[in-house]
Amino acid sequence: MPELPEVEHARLCLVRWTKGRTIAAALVMDARVVHGGAAAGLPARLAGRRITGLRRRGKWLEVTLDAGPRFYSHLGMTGKWVSRPVDAPAERFEKARLELVRGKVRTSVRYVDPRVLGRMRLEEAEPAFWRKLGPDPLHDGVDPRALGERLARTPRSIKEALMDQALLAGVGNILATEALFAARLDPRTRADSLDARTVKALARAIEATIARSLALETGPEITYVSEARAENPFSVYGRGGEPCPRCKAPLRRVVQGGRATVFCATCQRPRV
Repeated sequence: MPELPEVEHARLCLVRWTKGRTIAAALVMDARVVHGGAAAGLPARLAGRRITGLRRRGKWLEVTLDAGPRFYSHLGMTGKWVSRPVDAPAERFEKARLELVRGKVRTSVRYVDPRVLGRMRLEEAEPAFWRKLGPDPLHDGVDPRALGERLARTPRSIKEALMDQALLAGVGNILATEALFAARLDPRTRADSLDARTVKALARAIEATIARSLALETGPEITYVSEARAENPFSVYGRGGEPCPRCKAPLRRVVQGGRATVFCATCQRPRV
């Protein structure tokens, strides 16, 4: 699933491809990706609108328009936006398309989603799902005091708490796994047991992990871990059974909240 770094890279790509251009036509090839009952009306409501910018909060994107409804996009598990010439053949798994024009230049951006778990929405005002998202670590930073206050209110494991989008928007399985390793914190530790010093170290680890992950996204569009990368670029994510890069002990794999967690039981000590 794309997390904050991948979605931020998608936002930057969409800024280059779309900002200042007018939507000449919008097409929906698969109505399942349009939520809120707007599939039938989406093409007509977007046509003629000029794209003025792109915002991101957590894993959500907002395409800001010069007038009319607000257009939101979530990439789900396998979704991505790609830029193609307007007359290029349809992409495999293409679900929607915006045909764009600026002056005499026409192009298109296509939404591709093999598993059809992404979603688009048209909203008249800022929607509840956007307002309910927690602070965005990239734009808002990670305030150790505020993070500690939120963690103190939940008995969940720290790994599960970090993936709660109301706590920190955009942090998913990869970022949480890597940040906990960087902070030397056992992912099974109760979130409400952490002292201020540990929370501060975790906050800095989250920010550093996001910065490292952003540096991996340098191509013309987002790249999933399972796609074009020849090697796993992460310290522990996806490396269960391999030697710990710090102490060489075998990395353990457990399941938390339905998601795999890899960690070093030697380096990552529980806080009790």
